[in-house]
Amino acid sequence: MPIPWIGEGFDYPVDPETGVRVTRMTTTLKHHVNVYCEHSYSSPDGKRIAILRSPNADPRLPPFDLLVGDIEKLKLSVIEQDVASIVVATASWTGWIYYITNRNELMRVNMMTLEKEVLFTHWPFSPDFILHTVSPDLRYLVGQLAQASYDTALVRIDVVEKTWKIIFEHPEISNAHPLYNPINGEDIAMLVIRGTKVNHWNDYLPVETPHPGPTHWVVNKNGGNLRKLPWGEPRSPNPTGHSQWIGDTGLYATTLTWNYDTWELDPRFPGGNLLIAKPGEKEIKVFPCSEHRFNHIATSKCGRYFVCDSYWKRIPGPIPLVVGNFQTGKSRMLLTDCKAQGGASACSHPHAYFTADNRNVIYNADPFMVGHVWAARVPESFLRSLD
Repeated sequence: MPIPWIGEGFDYPVDPETGVRVTRMTTTLKHHVNVYCEHSYSSPDGKRIAILRSPNADPRLPPFDLLVGDIEKLKLSVIEQDVASIVVATASWTGWIYYITNRNELMRVNMMTLEKEVLFTHWPFSPDFILHTVSPDLRYLVGQLAQASYDTALVRIDVVEKTWKIIFEHPEISNAHPLYNPINGEDIAMLVIRGTKVNHWNDYLPVETPHPGPTHWVVNKNGGNLRKLPWGEPRSPNPTGHSQWIGDTGLYATTLTWNYDTWELDPRFPGGNLLIAKPGEKEIKVFPCSEHRFNHIATSKCGRYFVCDSYWKRIPGPIPLVVGNFQTGKSRMLLTDCKAQGGASACSHPHAYFTADNRNVIYNADPFMVGHVWAARVPESFLRSLD
């Protein structure tokens, strides 16, 4: 049975200061999100993206509908209704989306062809299992499983052999956000919330630690060779939790919290709140951008650029999308205000990311109180100005 395409998208006027055109991809009166989760849900040619739709303010929580959006044709196709998984997983820029159906199957769909494949006919895990990240060769899916022991497990599923195993577990990774290096797949980064552990009933207990709060760790693809990133107290303010690999450089980037009363940066890092480091090493590089307060970061497939939302004038207030070049240290606003509210719900978080061809930045915004997915059209001259 052919899957129909529905026209919902339309262009908005250009940003009056940057000249960048924006396109609203969704119109149906339900909340929509671009997924994000530190990944880029784009097809290899950059022309199609994944969208989640639900009546709830966080459509990443089931049940939700999985859609594919065509950025050039401004059309949507509903791929699966009433998806049962917590979020969907991908390997960034591959165009493959992994999810659990309401029939308890692990499926994947190719956004280029819209062809589906059943990977597990009987999903063996509880509904609380969180899908997260897929290896670039598409063989392994890594997710997160809470346990009675309060040790959260990273579970690696081999979709070829139809087997699974726990590759890493620790009590302080209850919100792990595991993330394969999207280019070589050799390492997996994770978020560590020091001072807190959670069991399978969602009961929280404290963990004794001298420095509570977030940081990041990295393990290899088999769960070994643990290396720590050099941020979080006492070295720096705690990170926001949002982070990404920088292409195939082996470097990792995160954004730092700031003083939410004064809105000032921490005096230890007055130059900006975007940090770059290599797992296991102590050196920290600061991307120079002191005027902004970066939050959710995404990097380009080439590893040259990043895009980040900036809460530079407090919330509520305008939220620009800023693009920077890691190599030159230059940055500028792509949009002076993306119109996201920046509230508690996921559909009000911009969660911007680059498509595979760097021609579009996909983001969420809710200027009319309903969350929709948008595309900012990136002119070639814009990126050249940062080189």
